[in-house]
Amino acid sequence: MPYVNIYCLDGRTEDQKREMASRITDVISEVGKVQKEAVHILFIDLPRTNISKGGILVSDKK
Repeated sequence: MPYVNIYCLDGRTEDQKREMASRITDVISEVGKVQKEAVHILFIDLPRTNISKGGILVSDKK
């Protein structure tokens, strides 16, 4: 059973997550030769206050 963890900044809509899950599942199923029902995807929304890039919080960048 493939497990996929997707870390991204918060703000994605449920519709965007649905589409990502569908497309990613299709690729893993096709390439990995597994049934779609066996693919698990976990979306992990990260608050912009919890990520720093170049020493600056993403929430502080404009």
